[in-house]
Amino acid sequence: MTDTPVISWRDEDVRGFGMAVGGRAQVLRPTTAEQVAAAFADARARGKAVALRGAGCSYGDAATNNGGLVLDLSHMNRLLDFDPATGVAVCEPGVTVRDLWRRSVAHGFWPRVVSGTMAVSMGGAAAMNIHGKNNFALGSFGECVRSFDLLTPRGELVHCTRASAPDLFHAAIGGFGMLGCMTRLEIETKRVHSGRLRVSAIVAKDIEHNLQILEDMRGEADYLVSWLDLHGKGAELGRGLMHRADQLRPGEDPDGLRFLDPTLQDVPPNLFGVVPKGWLWPGMWAAVHVGQVGLVNWLKFRAGFTEARNSPYLQTHGAFHFLLDYVPRWQWMTKPGGLIQFQPFVPKAEGARVLRAVIEKSQAAGHVPYLGVLKRHRPDPFLMTHAVDGYSLAMDFAVSARKSRRDSLWRLCQELAEIVLAAGGRFYYAKDATLLASSFPRVHGEGAVAAFRAQKAKWDPDRLLQTDLSRRLGV
Repeated sequence: MTDTPVISWRDEDVRGFGMAVGGRAQVLRPTTAEQVAAAFADARARGKAVALRGAGCSYGDAATNNGGLVLDLSHMNRLLDFDPATGVAVCEPGVTVRDLWRRSVAHGFWPRVVSGTMAVSMGGAAAMNIHGKNNFALGSFGECVRSFDLLTPRGELVHCTRASAPDLFHAAIGGFGMLGCMTRLEIETKRVHSGRLRVSAIVAKDIEHNLQILEDMRGEADYLVSWLDLHGKGAELGRGLMHRADQLRPGEDPDGLRFLDPTLQDVPPNLFGVVPKGWLWPGMWAAVHVGQVGLVNWLKFRAGFTEARNSPYLQTHGAFHFLLDYVPRWQWMTKPGGLIQFQPFVPKAEGARVLRAVIEKSQAAGHVPYLGVLKRHRPDPFLMTHAVDGYSLAMDFAVSARKSRRDSLWRLCQELAEIVLAAGGRFYYAKDATLLASSFPRVHGEGAVAAFRAQKAKWDPDRLLQTDLSRRLGV
């Protein structure tokens, strides 16, 4: 007879990655599925709601539960198996992107889909159905998940595959932790023949030019992403620097084989080999708080012409993908108010009009994003999908500590959301902090929302699993 796991919740401040939303919660860090089940039972007995949390990389309130309970799964972090012949990994939900590629790359495999930071957990990646710079080609993270074990709030462990439990499989992936806790995942990686990518930079003069480059190259490139200077106006509105990256064919980069060494893939800790990158965020803080972001962006845009002339060049997978890890604690530059991200997904036919309108409205309101990232997408088969046949523009806003200024930013984002929704656009909940409950059925359609709520009623009839996000959206 096994002992009942001891449940000891700890009072902590739990916030989204952007630090702008969150609050006090009781936190437990289980190490086994049995402890998760015991935590569910304890929460039910106490009449408390539980939020599931991975690495805490969601910008907003997708993994916070103000005044409630939070299961932090980061200690369930064992990579249980990796097959060097097929590249298939079996892991617990707290395994991070970094944990996965450090195991796989030495065998000539790289994760099929990665985010802009390697800190994201596998459970969080599946629950939010993250996407990468190759979404137009290989789709979302859920498309590389072969199977998962889902522990439901009532303690039932369900093995989910596309064949054995298709409805639950397609609802839990992208279902932002509302149906159960993934305790084991089977994930496909992809074969690579070099530890480096061939990267080219292309200067884009405006938003339309950016979109045209995406369309011209998406049939042949492996990765495409554009940094946008959202301070540009008029004929230069939406100007930016597109980066294309391609995998190298077998034998094309013999010296690149040594870069399959995991120690050569990590983002370097020092700038120019000397300055610790942990020292950089105070300078970024100064740029944000003295109004110099526009100048910094203009200098980056001008530097892009030199980079384009020197293209193509070779870059490690880690250096290309994980730009958000280049400066540790970079989000601290937005203290004390923090940051939020507004990321609309817009159908191709409406892309130029809607994205131009969103940028112009932000500029007119005096809330200019300090960062913009443009990507191309394709649809996916998941019930709560954010994907479209079109584009996304991730816009990072610094949040003021002044309530009036903060409130005006929230109103702006809600007005921008109306423009996007009216055009048939969607939103991605790992990046959201401002959507209204009325937006939920408009994002997914009444039929999909009804189907998701039916899955919720089946697997979590007591509504044990809740987050600040789910309550805000009225899920």
